Amino acid sequence: MSRVLLLGVPRSGTTWAGRALGATDGTAYVNEPDGFREPLALKIMLKYGEHPFISPGEQAPEYEQLWSSAFLGGLPSRTIRDRAARFIFDRTPLDERREARSTGRVPLRLRIVQSLAQPFAPSPDARHVVVKSVQGCLSTDWILEHVDARVILIERNPFNVLSSWRDLGFVSEGREFDRIALLASQRWGVDRPPIGAPHLALQSFFYGVLSASLRESAMRHPEWIQTTHEYLCVDSLERFASLAEQVGLEWGESASAFISDSDTDGTPFRTMRRSADQPERWRDRLTAEETQTIRSVLESFPSGLLAEIPE
Repeated sequence: MSRVLLLGVPRSGTTWAGRALGATDGTAYVNEPDGFREPLALKIMLKYGEHPFISPGEQAPEYEQLWSSAFLGGLPSRTIRDRAARFIFDRTPLDERREARSTGRVPLRLRIVQSLAQPFAPSPDARHVVVKSVQGCLSTDWILEHVDARVILIERNPFNVLSSWRDLGFVSEGREFDRIALLASQRWGVDRPPIGAPHLALQSFFYGVLSASLRESAMRHPEWIQTTHEYLCVDSLERFASLAEQVGLEWGESASAFISDSDTDGTPFRTMRRSADQPERWRDRLTAEETQTIRSVLESFPSGLLAEIPE
């Protein structure tokens, strides 16, 4: 049995890659068990933040429960408690969930969700499991203490990522941003953007913290497989098949069909894309001033985030 953890920052192409690898024969694909759609993940976020920072050796039983059960196959448990938690969670307005995560003030119905949230159930027919996360960037070493998985790290040109973050309005100041800023200051001596800085500067700073953390984790783990969204966009069928083989997954007709079917026009939250258009897409989306804003923020991080990006 192969167990694969697919990591990257939000909007780096991990969903496309996860669905491709998840379409391999005999594979259960678990999409963001620690993300915004799961009651158990809400419980984690309210306690540890949207991007938990948990150090190796630290006790975090709820987080361990989430990851251990995700790698069993990540299905809803369908117990009475699980069904009740999902019923309440799904009927809580999105803005109310965001407010709770941002401020820590949790309304009664979300406190009920916290108390009822259950771990995932196994996928009985799966020979392999692929789990994708964009929320686990800061806790990778802790996660790998508790699950035995091969890791694939996918990176993407930061200009492509941040043009997408800009369009979708990602990142707001508040409790989560304060946590990230404190981490950047303590780990690298990097200060948050000044008051009045463009929103794109705040987004670039947040991106820098997540990406630099993943880069440093990868340096500690040379066994990780590292690739880029841009690389996978060229000769996608052959390159994904090779990637699957490296981690012990069984490439077949379903996975090939997914790659072919996904190569078409899409929308921001769908994996349909014309892959040949993706690598240089940022050049038509960002102004010279915006690219300079991104550069000025990312060059303060120590992990070479701009090393391979042309002027």
